[in-house]
Amino acid sequence: MHDGTVRELSDVRYVPDMKKNLISLGALESKGLKITMEGGVLKAVHGALVVMKGTRRNNLYFLQGSTVIGGAAVTEAADADSTRLWHMRLGHAGEKALQGLVKQGLLKGAKACKLEFCEHCVLGKQTRVKFGTAIHHTKAF
Repeated sequence: MHDGTVRELSDVRYVPDMKKNLISLGALESKGLKITMEGGVLKAVHGALVVMKGTRRNNLYFLQGSTVIGGAAVTEAADADSTRLWHMRLGHAGEKALQGLVKQGLLKGAKACKLEFCEHCVLGKQTRVKFGTAIHHTKAF
């Protein structure tokens, strides 16, 4: 996708000599996605999450992003990236909060992974040491 997330399509057909990949909108709709095409922009939405986005050129919609082949090598990184993305989207929510949302099915397509070091969270927890009050006396010459 255009934002770095990886989407996996299942039940697809492979045509070796085909130069472009085609996606059936009917198949996406049968999987529960809502497809909208308006103003030259195609959106595939699942709940409140935009899953795919594309633009119209020459009466064909081209999805933003690129094709990744051999998804098994990418899934672990995609899970970690998805967890980090939701962590930031939800105001730097903690691991337990994210795991609870995943168990409730509120974060579509996300798996609860271990969060990596987040500099913003560390900086947000710091406290500033106040300067002590001091009285200075000056004498005239």
